Amino acid sequence: MKPKVELLAPARNLECAVEAVNHGADAVYMGADRFGARAAAGNSLSEIGQAVLYAHRYGARIYITMNTLLFDSELEEAVRMARGLYDAGADALIIQDISLLYLRRHNVLPPLPIHASTQMDNASAEKVLYLEKEGFDRVVLARELAPEQIRRIRERTSVELECFVHGALCVSYSGKCYISQEDCGRSANRGECAQYCRLSYDLEDAAGNVLLRNKHLLSLKDMDRSERLQELIDAGVHSFKIEGRLKDVSYVKNITAYYRQQLDRLQGQKTSLGTCTFFFRPDPQKTFHRDQTGYFPENGRFTEPVHQWYTPKSTGEYLGKINRVFPGGFETNAVVNTGDGLCFTLPDGTFSGFSVNRVEGKRIFREGTPLEKGMEIYRNHDRLFEKQLRGKTAERRMDMDIEIAARNGGLFLSLIRESLPGEPPARVTVPIDCPYDEAKDPSQARDFLSATVSRMGDTPYRIRKVFFSPVDFPWFVPASVLALAKKEALERMELLVQSNARGFHVTPHELPEQDPLTALQKNYPPGSYLTAATPIGEHTPLMTCRYCLKQALGYCPREKKNTPGTLREPLFLVRGQKRFPVSFDCQECLMLVGRAASSKRARPQEMKK
Repeated sequence: MKPKVELLAPARNLECAVEAVNHGADAVYMGADRFGARAAAGNSLSEIGQAVLYAHRYGARIYITMNTLLFDSELEEAVRMARGLYDAGADALIIQDISLLYLRRHNVLPPLPIHASTQMDNASAEKVLYLEKEGFDRVVLARELAPEQIRRIRERTSVELECFVHGALCVSYSGKCYISQEDCGRSANRGECAQYCRLSYDLEDAAGNVLLRNKHLLSLKDMDRSERLQELIDAGVHSFKIEGRLKDVSYVKNITAYYRQQLDRLQGQKTSLGTCTFFFRPDPQKTFHRDQTGYFPENGRFTEPVHQWYTPKSTGEYLGKINRVFPGGFETNAVVNTGDGLCFTLPDGTFSGFSVNRVEGKRIFREGTPLEKGMEIYRNHDRLFEKQLRGKTAERRMDMDIEIAARNGGLFLSLIRESLPGEPPARVTVPIDCPYDEAKDPSQARDFLSATVSRMGDTPYRIRKVFFSPVDFPWFVPASVLALAKKEALERMELLVQSNARGFHVTPHELPEQDPLTALQKNYPPGSYLTAATPIGEHTPLMTCRYCLKQALGYCPREKKNTPGTLREPLFLVRGQKRFPVSFDCQECLMLVGRAASSKRARPQEMKK
């Protein structure tokens, strides 16, 4: 039996949610107006309700991120929001604070499925097994897990497993990054990350020697696992997640369509309805990305470079090298258009770029510092591609069969919509209300009727087949009458779809009014139910990373690359007056970033992204 495979796309707003569905998403995750780990990507209950109605038409799901840690004072509002999301038809909550799971258990929260956010540090079989026993319906795995590790988790658990396959990477294990909270009071576990991992640093050794200067030493490439999806399916992954709740609609269209094509080639079992037709060629190189990495550790270590030190910005697609320079510009073999954005790394290591204002064949004109022959050129903005993405780029249609039948002294038209495996198809039947006579040529009449009812116009359906009962259906029906019957049947089908679209769950009796904090205190010992953002322990690392600077520099003791000299540890990441110590747990293949030597706190507005 083919495994069920879900493509899960991000949405910062209603427009992105609709386009994610149009471009092949089986599910969409988006934030409500509070309690999401991307505070800038919130949506009202009304917008979420509209997204639910649209997604459910295709059997797709809407998951809501409530994945921040909560304070006691926020519980009541969080419960109120969860109830509103349930009424809006949301299909699951993605949470970090386990108190919400406990509140569901005691009938304070509605019976929504609950997914364990990757912010819960779901990096081991023991942790996933614990979450399954606690009642989570799905676990979002840590990005640092390799397929063989996921397979071992699958062997010990039966809970649904979700993993990231594309998008930005956090250098620290998710949920275990406290540097933003500690240094400027903005907690990543509260949706307020100041993105210290995208800042530039100097790297110093214990003696104060500068090893690297002004590099983005904690900035990683973006994830792209499109070539290894089958491995993940075989390992037991059910849901394939695209990162990007802060990304624009062009990103959602392009990347969702790309992964839809990749997964369709693997022929997993569908988890939503419809087939997508794309009016463009999806290409992840043409959408925001910082180069790419599969981000799969082998025996605990990355065997490919996963860092990108020279810039945290989008590099885009590689165009080639400069063939020749001339006063005021250069030549390259790539096709470049006015309005494109080109970028490159200068000899001093700085990353720069410009918008193309003038092109003559292969000659690209640019003012400023002359470039050099042989320099590599990238395009991080393709004007024509972006223009294409602003138009209609996809349509998603569900298969439908039509039956025209004569029975019980009347004629009837039935629409039968496709269904998922194991589910009955949606069916509506309407009478064809008209006097009818036998056709002079029954075969020709049936062809006419088939052609007439098969035209679906601007609907989400395509006709798979038209059949008659009896097979030798002898009656003639005027086109105008048949059109009216089809219109009524489509209206009834839409009403049926919308009635189901209120939610795949059954609305329960009104939940009892309970104070959530009181309910928790009554049923659980103090401290066991709430993991709110609190001061970090004195010896707690601010970052816990699988990525390792020592390995990137060629000093990994397990790899023995014979890099000249030795590192004088500890190392320090230096930015301004701040010196963050860096230590290494080589036995566990971990890099740990500690507290800055300076106690001075930077204000959030002073942090340069």
